[in-house]
Amino acid sequence: MSTVDETPIGRAFASRPGAGILKALLVRSALDRLAALFLVLSVLAVAAYGLLRPDYNWDMVAYVATALENRFEDPRELHAATWQLIDEGASEKQQYHLKFSNPYNLNQWEQPDDFQSQLSMYRVKAAYIGLMRLLEPVTGLIDASILLSVVPSFLVGMLCLYWLWRAEALQGAFFLVPLLLVADYSRMTAAVAPDMLLALVSMAALYAFWRGRDVVGCLCLFVSVFVRPDNLILIFALLIAAILFNGRKLPIAVTFVAAFAACMAISKFGGHPGWWAHFYFSCVEMQNSMAGFSPDFSVLLMIKGYVRGVVVALQANDWPAILAALTAAWALLAKFGRIGGRRANGLVFALAIGTLGKFASFPLPDDRFYFVFIAGMAVVLIASWRPRFDLVPANRGL
Repeated sequence: MSTVDETPIGRAFASRPGAGILKALLVRSALDRLAALFLVLSVLAVAAYGLLRPDYNWDMVAYVATALENRFEDPRELHAATWQLIDEGASEKQQYHLKFSNPYNLNQWEQPDDFQSQLSMYRVKAAYIGLMRLLEPVTGLIDASILLSVVPSFLVGMLCLYWLWRAEALQGAFFLVPLLLVADYSRMTAAVAPDMLLALVSMAALYAFWRGRDVVGCLCLFVSVFVRPDNLILIFALLIAAILFNGRKLPIAVTFVAAFAACMAISKFGGHPGWWAHFYFSCVEMQNSMAGFSPDFSVLLMIKGYVRGVVVALQANDWPAILAALTAAWALLAKFGRIGGRRANGLVFALAIGTLGKFASFPLPDDRFYFVFIAGMAVVLIASWRPRFDLVPANRGL
């Protein structure tokens, strides 16, 4: 008798009723349903938490202000209208954090002109701001900003479920859900930012590519740069993969050129300060005012920004470790012939180099900036692997 059989759980399953229950559970249809239910309940729990306990972060304030910006000429009026909306929904603790938790926040609370100068870095998320304004008559700007995280989060979960179902890999949900949670899925849902909306559009594009619907995938990718222009990196990574893995090059090449032109136009008309000024602000030193901010380029300061990004990413974030684990999983699946075909391999390759490229272009350490790449890589690998718990030999115990 094994040590497992000597435990209360082992003895229970060794009994006739327990063995019957175990046999019923270890059937593919039952395990598939359990995995699907696990994924659905997890997604609903995350969405419910994001809806009931939204994170009133600084980005939320800036995005609400950007959505209001087209109706106020005076920075003081914009400042007052923004904070009135924020104060109506935020708790006292959240209000204190947003206004007084650090010198930067305090300055933005006290100086309306400085506050408006920050919005040049938020206007470039044109589709996100446009959707906030579109929903405003029905929900108000605050609830619109919350729904634009919660609803895409739910739809991302449902897309993952559908993807695993089409791949006959539903039992992979037992692996996917914990991985998504570690990759910041729950926190991104509660935070008010365009990241979940970007994840939805990008995951739809990746699924389309996985299914061989390249034109649909390219259209989704083109739309994605209006949510976050830096998703151009994913498009470029997919273009490289198409070249190396002999995929369809013309659609993705045209998409990259069109997306690049769109990014340039968005940056120009949005008044974006430029890559170096934004890099300096985010990776070297935050600035109370971005009005006319144009620092001289410095290799030493750029290196400082990258060192900071690497250190914080390794110490306080999970995406580097997940990327390493997924890359190892890709190698193992390839070794045992479980991930065949240039399309799946090309997608995994693109997502792997895209993660590194995203960091190289702008070394922000937070998990949310890499969620699209990590989640996409995980689903493609699990869909190729198609794990089956019902195939585990019964004599190996529980």
